[in-house]
Amino acid sequence: MIASKCIYALLLAVLPAAAADADIAVVVNKANPVDNVTKAQLRKMLLGEQGKWSDGKKVSALLRSSGPEREVVLHYVCGMSGLEFEQYFVHANFSGETGAMPKSLASGIVIRQLVASVPGSIGFMRMSDVTDSVKVVKLDGVAPGDPAYKLKEGN
Repeated sequence: MIASKCIYALLLAVLPAAAADADIAVVVNKANPVDNVTKAQLRKMLLGEQGKWSDGKKVSALLRSSGPEREVVLHYVCGMSGLEFEQYFVHANFSGETGAMPKSLASGIVIRQLVASVPGSIGFMRMSDVTDSVKVVKLDGVAPGDPAYKLKEGN
């Protein structure tokens, strides 16, 4: 009986951390004054429709070149698959309707390093890849780890 209570308590302690690890954090450079972004703002940044932050710095959007983080962000934020996202930029660039496509990088660690060194950058990574070198911002007023947070693997 005592052993089963200990296992239950251990599971309760570990499950929230595991759920938070499935969250895809929105991160910015620590010098960026922004603490919250909306889904609509993220969509504009990813689609090249918002090229500057409120302080005038250039927005540099960073995404994984492949993997679940990229697919979750594109699906939830843009409502697109990877192929639809690529086609959007081919059409938009051909017609001159939008800015640059986000930079595609190999890993969350590379995204973190670039966000830490480029003041206007914004990136997406698993919470397990986040360190204090970047700032995690809320999405629509909700922080990663909160059960109401929407940007997570499996959604």
